[in-house]
Amino acid sequence: MLTIFVKSLLLFSLLLSVQALASKDINMVEVRNLAKKPVDEILDQEFIEIFSIENYWKSVHGRNKPLVVFFYSNHHGPSQRLATLIKYVSSDYANKLSFARLKVSEKAKPTKGLAKQLNEKFSLDNTPGILFYDNSANSDMILEDEDYIDADFKEFRTPSMLLWKTYYSAVRKALDALLAD
Repeated sequence: MLTIFVKSLLLFSLLLSVQALASKDINMVEVRNLAKKPVDEILDQEFIEIFSIENYWKSVHGRNKPLVVFFYSNHHGPSQRLATLIKYVSSDYANKLSFARLKVSEKAKPTKGLAKQLNEKFSLDNTPGILFYDNSANSDMILEDEDYIDADFKEFRTPSMLLWKTYYSAVRKALDALLAD
């Protein structure tokens, strides 16, 4: 019985400490409202570039900062929820990183054919997905990391949305680690 209490207390403490890492006070009502909008609207007024599949490689090369590319479906719950994280993280890291977005589908996930094409062209396994490119010594951009975040988490349906801030803090911590390399 005591070990269950200790484990619960430890987990609760861990969640509170991770949440405390968030550097700014985020209005969770705004986040919840944003998550209901299409991705194009969520990221409309941000300094996030818009890429196309046709010009992708031209857009990726020749950068002086590492690049984060967000692949999404415009009217797709997981993409919309992940876009809220991109919105906040991109403003936090605007001086250190470039951000871009590429719409792969207007509604829902991309078709199997398009998903296969995305995997072949960009090594993207899932949508929504994020590719992180870093500048190499010879100033070419190299794929540093790929992440798929299953953004269909319950905290977007709970009143406190405690775990959104946990995800936010975890993304910031991961970016800090990638930038430290």
